[in-house]
Amino acid sequence: MFDKAMAAALDTAQRRLMNTSGNKSVLMSTACDLKELCELTDKLDPSGIDFDKGGLEKLKINSYWNRFEKNYPALKELFERLVRSKKILFNSRTTINKFYKEYSEIYEQFRSVPKEEQDSDYLQQAVISENMYQLMKNSVTEHELSYNHLDKVINILGSSLDMAIYLARKSTGSNIGDYVSVMPVTVSNLDYQHQFRDLNEILRNNE
Repeated sequence: MFDKAMAAALDTAQRRLMNTSGNKSVLMSTACDLKELCELTDKLDPSGIDFDKGGLEKLKINSYWNRFEKNYPALKELFERLVRSKKILFNSRTTINKFYKEYSEIYEQFRSVPKEEQDSDYLQQAVISENMYQLMKNSVTEHELSYNHLDKVINILGSSLDMAIYLARKSTGSNIGDYVSVMPVTVSNLDYQHQFRDLNEILRNNE
């Protein structure tokens, strides 16, 4: 017994998975952008620098802010790409949840066929249908986790950039970036280092 409705659902699900999770999907582009962000944060890790010291340490401090200023355009562009990807990923997450629900309804009907009616054709189709069900379910989970992770990265990256711009201006008089009018004057270099450490941790935990 070959189920035409299940066969049609399988074909549709396969195409939809390719659109939402394939090489050209927002999941893949986001993964590439996060990898690039990891490389940039490696270059700009402020740990080990005592920003409150003078003397020779001042050379390290100035060198750090010069390095940050040099890499800031790439960081800003990457931040803006991630913000755009978050919006697309939100829509993709909504879409894949809808597809999963539609497939599940047909799949549950297919599974309800009495055992005495399950011939070799049905059993062969059942294996393929079960595999697709798991793929759809995994895609739902992947979208949810990716969206939540991206949201955290964007929030902490945004505040890290604001802190860095404020502190660079305060330390060197640099005109780097946009003026941060809402940054509290109590923010310290140590706050920035802790924030950057948190950014690195959340990026590395997703590798």
